[in-house]
Amino acid sequence: MSTMVATSPALQGHVSPDDGTSGMAPRQHLCLTVARDTYAVPIDAVREILEVGRLTPLPLTPDFVTGVMNLRGAVVPVIDLQARCFGQVATIARRSSIVIVEVARGDPDGALVVGVLVDGVSEVLEIADDDIDPPPLLGTRIAREFLAGMAKVRDTLVPVLDLDRVLSREALASLMAAHLTH
Repeated sequence: MSTMVATSPALQGHVSPDDGTSGMAPRQHLCLTVARDTYAVPIDAVREILEVGRLTPLPLTPDFVTGVMNLRGAVVPVIDLQARCFGQVATIARRSSIVIVEVARGDPDGALVVGVLVDGVSEVLEIADDDIDPPPLLGTRIAREFLAGMAKVRDTLVPVLDLDRVLSREALASLMAAHLTH
């Protein structure tokens, strides 16, 4: 069984008041390491962060499906974010984590709760919407459609993942079906 490291209410902390530079207060983003690169995801999609524990592998699934885990009685699929985004299976190391996320919250079929295997989790950043630019047409290591934008943070750019696209039910189902035909 996995050990809980942090839950989203503990991560959310205090949101700084609006400093007057934009119409909205900055939103919090969790920084993840995947394939030696840092990516941000909106903290409101994060339910909790877990140490990598016992995973049950699933036969006849693509490499990006690490398996399933028991999360307090619920069976939760675990997706290797490195394999999903880059086609290379991640090596589980000491800092590896499983981030439990909830995506497709507006979907008529209901939200999808899934664990994503990442190389590590580093910090929570407050990023104003005005500090997120559209993803560039060229020059990203990750597929452009997986990016919600590029956040300007401390004189650097941090790609913001679009988890609804990376973990789209339709895309994952299609990839799994294609895997079965091979």
